[in-house]
Amino acid sequence: MQKLRKFTLISLCLLLLTVSATKPIFPTEAKDAQATMRSVSAYELIAAMNVLRMSNGLPALIEHPIINAVAQGTAQIMADGLLSWHIGDVKGRLAAAGYGGGGTVFATENFAVAGDSATIDQIMLMWADYDHMRPATQPYYCHVGAGTARASNGMTYFILQAAYVSGVSCEAAPPGGWTPIPGQTPIVPGIITPVELVEPDENGNYLHVVMPGQSFWSIAVAYGVTIKDILRWNNLPESYVLQAGDELLIAGPNSRALVTPTPLGNVIIATPDSEGRIVHVVEAYQNLSRIGGAYGVSVNRLVELNGITVETPLQVGQRLLIKGPDQTSTPTPLPLSPLQKLTPAADGKYYHTVTEGQTLVWIAGLYGISATDLMTWNNRNASSVIYPGERLLLQVTPPATNTPTPLPPTETSLPTLTPSPTLSPTATRLFLPTSTTSETSAELGAAEKSNNWLLLLAAAAALAAVYLVIRSHKSK
Repeated sequence: MQKLRKFTLISLCLLLLTVSATKPIFPTEAKDAQATMRSVSAYELIAAMNVLRMSNGLPALIEHPIINAVAQGTAQIMADGLLSWHIGDVKGRLAAAGYGGGGTVFATENFAVAGDSATIDQIMLMWADYDHMRPATQPYYCHVGAGTARASNGMTYFILQAAYVSGVSCEAAPPGGWTPIPGQTPIVPGIITPVELVEPDENGNYLHVVMPGQSFWSIAVAYGVTIKDILRWNNLPESYVLQAGDELLIAGPNSRALVTPTPLGNVIIATPDSEGRIVHVVEAYQNLSRIGGAYGVSVNRLVELNGITVETPLQVGQRLLIKGPDQTSTPTPLPLSPLQKLTPAADGKYYHTVTEGQTLVWIAGLYGISATDLMTWNNRNASSVIYPGERLLLQVTPPATNTPTPLPPTETSLPTLTPSPTLSPTATRLFLPTSTTSETSAELGAAEKSNNWLLLLAAAAALAAVYLVIRSHKSK
């Protein structure tokens, strides 16, 4: 009996120590660990752009080490400063780094900002407009480079640069010298296979056989459909990894067996609500010009109605107000334009004070004037660099502003729309959803209940141990 009591006492003590030392695992911590995903690499940016370029019948861009280095440096600078504007003069930065060997350099630059769960498909979808697609559609670009850098806020900056040298053929050796960095891992190009369309079958559908180097994104672009359409037609989950040799059924424009999707970028007209208001939900490959043309509304009117600018990139799923409720009174006067807001300086002339990220071309567009005139007025040229705080002369005459007396309001007020952040024409932000507060509270509540049970179990073990010790002493 004495041995049994000692064994029970020791077992309870070990249980008490185990419970006390156990660290509770919160569901949110487990979720965070599972949510960590690999970010898109610089090479994936280059490969995806080359896939589209080759699909357009153009030769692939040649990866250049100097452009890679400049793109990586640009990504790091922008990430360190949490910038939402290009740092400017990309061709000058490339030439200064040795690209072109002293020749005349021409270049373009794309950038995107995204979270860890962003995919290459999402980034390329945000670069689907004309300006971002220059590297994929313009035959004179020869070389390419890319870089990525993580910012302090957890977002990643993605940079892609394409360039060529005036008078130098793309087939020639890459101009400019470059010495490999000791210990640097060389970049080995992967397989890039352009997507060739197959002939439709008797039902008007395509049966595409996946080749090495092809992705859902490149196949979707080639056939003018979306990735979700391909997944739905083939009963595939979003997590499916495409393999060479897979057969994908894709509906053609005259399909009779599958539901034909809306052609990529086409605008389906929304119907007015009971008050006459029209709201359009943005789809992939749509822009302000295409949406406005479909509804017969000018881009300027869309900008005014939605509190955005012409440069603001649209997000898939964003709601745009096309027409307010039917009005029975004088509309609210439009806000003053930047030109109308100008006030003369002490000398009677008008000036613009440069702020960070602004360029001569952007400033000219802001006031609706010619960039050439702006440069002439200030003794500048296309390669001139301007700095924050500078004052630029504007030889303009602001138009007179009329302030009509508003009538008493008799209409339903428009919804308050939060303006999107102003970005450059080639800047793209991609924001990913976060978990809701209610989900977090529920998880914490479950973890707290689990902790309470552990504490009660530990207390019971301690009381049992004390009781057995007292009885052991009394028996002696």
